Amino acid sequence: MGLNIYALLCFLLPNTIWIACNRKKIKGRAHVIRHIIWCYIFMFYCFLAVYDAAGIGTVWDLISYGKLDDTINLIPFSSEGAMTYVLNVFMFMPLGFLLPLIWESFRNCKKVLIVGFGMSLAIEVCQLFCYRATDVDDLIMNTLGTLVGYLIWLLYKRVFQKIGTKAIQICDKEAVIYITLGILGIVLCYNWRLLYG
Repeated sequence: MGLNIYALLCFLLPNTIWIACNRKKIKGRAHVIRHIIWCYIFMFYCFLAVYDAAGIGTVWDLISYGKLDDTINLIPFSSEGAMTYVLNVFMFMPLGFLLPLIWESFRNCKKVLIVGFGMSLAIEVCQLFCYRATDVDDLIMNTLGTLVGYLIWLLYKRVFQKIGTKAIQICDKEAVIYITLGILGIVLCYNWRLLYG
């Protein structure tokens, strides 16, 4: 439990600092509190996907092991077990749904897929640090999951047409900044050995 809170703080702290530094861009606008709450929901989801589900490595893992893992699968659809594919799709569906729900600038399938692919790629690269298998199948399935989540949002938008009409944003790349700063926060600051020697 303590390790999870420590990792969550490493993910949230750089993002909280960034929001504080840019608060003037949305100060006085309608629905600011709602936007901040949704941003933290998004960050918490990203933390769960990056840390709990995927298990990325850190620079401290790299220093400890002394080298990168060379277990890399570049052959598509060669992984064993259909459940792995299903879980990877499910893990990224919330990303495809939350991006257009929270940010108007991500109500475009191409942009959402680029973010899903980029986040998945960052996870796979960081797994080289901690001796977890880096797999092209994960990249494909995560991106597919992002697409499925986006399609669910489109259906949801047809039913609830007013959804997202109160959206505001600090900048066009706000979601990408949260993902990037959160991953960097864990990669650079999270060292479980500090707690357990």
